[in-house]
Amino acid sequence: MIIMETGKYDFELDMTTENSNAAILRNISPSSRVLELGCAHGRMTKYLKENLNCTVTIAEVDEEAGKVAQQWASNSFLGRSGDIEKESFFDELNSVKENNFDYIVFADVLEHFKYPELVLNRCKQLLSSTGSIWVSIPNISHNAVLIDLWNDEFTYRKTGLLDNTHLRFFTEQSLAKMVEDCGLTVNKTINLRNTVENTEFQNSYDDVPATVALLMKRREHGETYQFVWELKVKV
Repeated sequence: MIIMETGKYDFELDMTTENSNAAILRNISPSSRVLELGCAHGRMTKYLKENLNCTVTIAEVDEEAGKVAQQWASNSFLGRSGDIEKESFFDELNSVKENNFDYIVFADVLEHFKYPELVLNRCKQLLSSTGSIWVSIPNISHNAVLIDLWNDEFTYRKTGLLDNTHLRFFTEQSLAKMVEDCGLTVNKTINLRNTVENTEFQNSYDDVPATVALLMKRREHGETYQFVWELKVKV
């Protein structure tokens, strides 16, 4: 179980710009049953409850953060009970009949797991017949990362694409393969872009040879910062 630094992901929900939280929330139907895994302080939980009238079950290993989110949740699994990578977490959900969700949400969460594919496989059993899994995943092949690599740099940061608590890294193809291997299919894609100059890396295309920069700019997902995908169980 990975315990996140307290307060690390405590920031306000922004529904006015293109970001992963907003992109997911805009695709949640009102009055749905939602399982939010890795809810942090509950910025999405609050919106789901107060704005969309959803019934929300949460899980969060950071118990202090989870207790804040708990006020908007119908059921909560916090601390060790909220360790999503443990099979006992899913057993407990089933024991309290929390196993028929319209949506399961992983907002920048799967990359923190050792075995995200195992978690996704278990989550399939918790969906309603028409249910969806929404994931947002950072793109490790963003050009800003490649520019640093070209210059022999790979520096972890507090947050962002190289968050120092990320255990797994994904490109579009590797994410698609994991989804396929889990018996899921991609129903909707929202690829959130961020130009190289506007990332936390503070680098630019001027930091690589002009020919390299030109090729980077031609890459389909060179400036895709996050993949936000809706997943369905393959039938």
